[in-house]
Formats: sequence, structure tokens, C-alpha cells
Amino acid sequence: MGERKKIKGSAVSVQLTLTARALRNALSHELAARGLYPGQDAVLLAIATEADGISLRDLAERLSVRPPTVTKTMARLSAQGIVERRPSRADARQNFVHLTEKGEGLVDEVRAARAGLEKRALKGVKAKDARRLRKLLRRIERNVAAEGADGATGEIDD
Repeated sequence: MGERKKIKGSAVSVQLTLTARALRNALSHELAARGLYPGQDAVLLAIATEADGISLRDLAERLSVRPPTVTKTMARLSAQGIVERRPSRADARQNFVHLTEKGEGLVDEVRAARAGLEKRALKGVKAKDARRLRKLLRRIERNVAAEGADGATGEIDD
């Protein structure tokens, strides 16, 4: 049980999916221990970077999710006492989301959980290889995300 059969010559995309799923599951477990749900970590960190809060529209854009997803997440975080909405200083018609004291306390815990998971994931991997991996993953992300990608390949500089 729990043992996976190795697929010889499996596609890189399959391995990326399996790795991403394993990382997300491990992080979800860490977050659950702190009373957080998957995805809330990214929301907390995005809000934490904005001293004056952030609008839901800007938050959705930053996280590359649809506004209804952010609205649902904000309702849950608000009910948990982690975020609060306040009117904008510049435009009273617009609300901005801010972290509560409880939310601010969770930010360091989320950062620590992410750092711990990265350390665990990269155990036995040389720093040079980790840098190269990040570079390769960014390239793959750009290739997949590019609109009208023509399928051209390019070499990555070391």
C-alpha cells in the first residue's frame, strides 16, 4: 500500500503533476495543523505584502483565480477571524482586505511551513541543481502559459 509503480519513460508533465500533487498534499497537511485550508496560505501571504490592504479584484488577479473564488475564501477567512474588510481610504465605495492580529500571526507560520517543506523536498539536492530546477520550471511555466505558443524550444543558459 502507498507504493507507486515506476513508469519508465513517463512524460515530464506526468511527473510534474505527481510531484506538484505530493507537495500540495504535504503542505495541506501542514496548513491543516494550523487551522488553514489549501490555498489560504497564498492568500495570507499576498495580503501580508500590502500594508494598506488589497481589493478583492486585485487579490484575484495576483493569485490568478476568478473573483468568486476569492470571495468564497474571504468569507471563510473572515469567519475564522483571520481577515477583515475595511473601506478604502481613497474610495469609500471600495473595500480592502486586511489581516487581523490572528492572521498576521499565521503569516510567519505559513512561511515556516513552506520553507520546511521546501527543505524536505530538496533533501539531497545540491544548491546548484535546485537553482537549475527552478529555472527549468519557470521555463516550462512560460512555455505552457504562453498564448499562441508555437512549440519552439530554446536552451536555458547555465
